[in-house]
Amino acid sequence: MKSIKTRLMLWLMAWITTILGTTGLYFYIHDYNIDQNDFQTQRAAVQSRLSLSLPHGIWQLDDENVRLALDSELSWPSVIAINVKGESGLNLGRTRDNNGNLRDMLPNEQPKVDDKLSIPIIYQGKEHLGTATVYLSHDALRMREDQHLITIIAQIVLLDSLIFFIMSFNLQRFIFQPLAKLQQALNTAVRAPDASGAQITHLADDEIGGIVNGFNRIVARTAADLVKRTAAEAIAREEKEKAQQAYSQLMATQETLVEAEKMASLGSLVAGVAHEINTPVGITLTAASHLGTATSHINGKLESGNIKKSDFQSYLETAQECCELILANSERAANLIHSFKQVAVDQTSEARRSFHLHDYLNEVITSLKPRFKHTKVSIDIQCEEDVLLDSYPGALAQVLTNLVVNALIHGYEGGDTAGVILIEAHRNDGQHVSMTISDNGKGISAENLSRVFEPFFTTRRGSGGSGLGLNIVYNIVRQRLGGNIEVHSELGQGTRFTLDMPCIAPTVQHKENVA
Repeated sequence: MKSIKTRLMLWLMAWITTILGTTGLYFYIHDYNIDQNDFQTQRAAVQSRLSLSLPHGIWQLDDENVRLALDSELSWPSVIAINVKGESGLNLGRTRDNNGNLRDMLPNEQPKVDDKLSIPIIYQGKEHLGTATVYLSHDALRMREDQHLITIIAQIVLLDSLIFFIMSFNLQRFIFQPLAKLQQALNTAVRAPDASGAQITHLADDEIGGIVNGFNRIVARTAADLVKRTAAEAIAREEKEKAQQAYSQLMATQETLVEAEKMASLGSLVAGVAHEINTPVGITLTAASHLGTATSHINGKLESGNIKKSDFQSYLETAQECCELILANSERAANLIHSFKQVAVDQTSEARRSFHLHDYLNEVITSLKPRFKHTKVSIDIQCEEDVLLDSYPGALAQVLTNLVVNALIHGYEGGDTAGVILIEAHRNDGQHVSMTISDNGKGISAENLSRVFEPFFTTRRGSGGSGLGLNIVYNIVRQRLGGNIEVHSELGQGTRFTLDMPCIAPTVQHKENVA
């Protein structure tokens, strides 16, 4: 209670001070603006009066009259000095000394002021006689404003103290003392062994007394419900244990299904790459065999001494052609093996490393090309070449594989329909990368669009679809890559998946159940 009391008193004092301070600040600013306007008005008035009073005295060479005119303007405290210089060599000025007495200015004297007013002296509107310079200072205005501010602060402090004392007295008498008694009664109720006997004596017939009566009714109801609540808690604990067991079984089943889906995807990749490698390896073997036969033939002619220039030229042409075939197909097979090896290792190890997004996208798509070889669908990659990621390449490869294969199967009916799958990637800023995988296939219906990431949802249930592909993608992007994924599609207009992920993936402490 003391802590609440202290905080309430501090808040009360703060609010009172704020209100009074705001009010005082308003009046101070209001008076400040008035003083500034008065200063400008007086400044303009000095200019007007001197423009009227000085020309006649200077024209008549009446220095005394000029001094009287200057002294009259020096009655305004903001005017520090006035100097008049005429065309005929007149140099007359008046100022105040340290005691406030008026005196003549020295010929080269320059008072230290923060404002100057130059007034041309023109006689009868056409004869320029000289210039009067008025030296002005805001010190007197600032002093008056400071005194006003001190007065306002003193008033605020006095009113603050008075209001705080009065309100503190009333709060202590009508709030804190009754609450202290109520707290003592509540402590007694807490220590009571049986809630049914923890009744509080009615204190007074006021708001605090109403609270006490309400507490007594709550205690009575709590005592009646205590046994029922205890039994309900026991049942709830039992149901919670059953739910936790069911949840653990569900997660284990889901992990098994996810691993099976990953292995099936990798198996499909292995089969496609193996089939694709057969062609360049077969051509390489054929070319090598043919080169070996041609070499044996030319060796036989060389040993028999019947070799001709045309035979040797024919052999060189055959050797060059075979070497070109062997080199080209060996490089093709090596590229396929390298891409497959990197992607397969990443998908199985789930290790984290730094990699260039542009190169890795090309490696993944190269490993998928056997799947697209006999289709009418092409893949186009548009990615900035210097995007460096510190992330999980295997997870990214699985996401990309699932989305591209999903587009081939669902968007282009397995490749029977011609189309283009476009993969675009660029930096949003120095911390995030945005990647889109879009196609111009048949699209997704509106009723299915909101469910594509749900587990076990598929439109090809009888055609081998498990309904886990996009759910796996969603979980990988959200959990492993630390990003977000959205889908946009219309029937007949294609589908676009948008991924937004950090360049540095969050650290994964353990293997997720759905990765």
